[in-house]
Amino acid sequence: MDVLTEVLNSLQLRSSVYCRAEIEGDYCLHFHPLPCAAFHVVGGADSWLLRHGRAPIVLTDGDLVVLPGGDEHRIASDPDQPPVADIRIGRDVPESCEVKCYLMGGDRHLLICGTFDLQQRDRHPLIALLPDLIHIRRETGPSAEWLNATLGLLAAEAGSDRPGSETLVRRLADVLFVQVIRTWIDDSANPARGWLGALRDPQIGASLQAIHGAPERDWSVGALAREVAMSRSAFAARFTQLVGEPPVNYLRGWRLHWAAGRLQDSDLPLAAIADQCGYGSEAAFSKAFRRQFGVNPGAYRRKVVHRADRA
Repeated sequence: MDVLTEVLNSLQLRSSVYCRAEIEGDYCLHFHPLPCAAFHVVGGADSWLLRHGRAPIVLTDGDLVVLPGGDEHRIASDPDQPPVADIRIGRDVPESCEVKCYLMGGDRHLLICGTFDLQQRDRHPLIALLPDLIHIRRETGPSAEWLNATLGLLAAEAGSDRPGSETLVRRLADVLFVQVIRTWIDDSANPARGWLGALRDPQIGASLQAIHGAPERDWSVGALAREVAMSRSAFAARFTQLVGEPPVNYLRGWRLHWAAGRLQDSDLPLAAIADQCGYGSEAAFSKAFRRQFGVNPGAYRRKVVHRADRA
């Protein structure tokens, strides 16, 4: 079991590309805070990413920036350029990508704007470990091939009136998110925290593989320690140090997160889901689930199904 693949597969992701802007001349777009992750692809002449209290970041042709927290920011042709437009996007982003053209003469810029929205994002085991900004440059290196190919397709399809373009753009944006995460993790310059960093440790990484490979097993600290040939005390101490929480806490959190995914994407009875994620009874599962998510499993399922029906 590839832990990262399992976690990425658990993402309940809804991606959107809501604007493709072609701009000539000076500009500055002010993006208000979002309840989800924001991303921008820039093309043409250099632009700047501006965030309150942070140094400006130059964006060159083909760069991609992701703000996992949806923080307030500006994209501008010059750091001193005042905003010419305020952009407020709520949770319900436009159904289709809008094409905007501002041809005022001067350097030419291309900007593609989108969002990555995840259900239960504040409790997802990946999102909490991401930085407030991911900046991937279009340059030679391991990420160049996929970045150029995906962004090229996205730029060509965004705002197109060809049949199926909206579906294709959403799928490309989903792919883009996964590729961004993989590229960020693979970059040795990024300090990997929590379970992401722990995957690099042979024994703790193996214990995480064991948990994700068989979440239904009756894992105890001692059983996990034996699985990776460590003493119970040494394993517990190292796991807690690297992952940031004790093994039992991580196991419980992953089981419940996995169960939340099954409640959304399957019609399995609650008792079957409880059994598959390692709970001896439906009552014990419901109690733990309510403690984690604030509602019982049945109410959670009705809520997410209702949300999906409205989407």
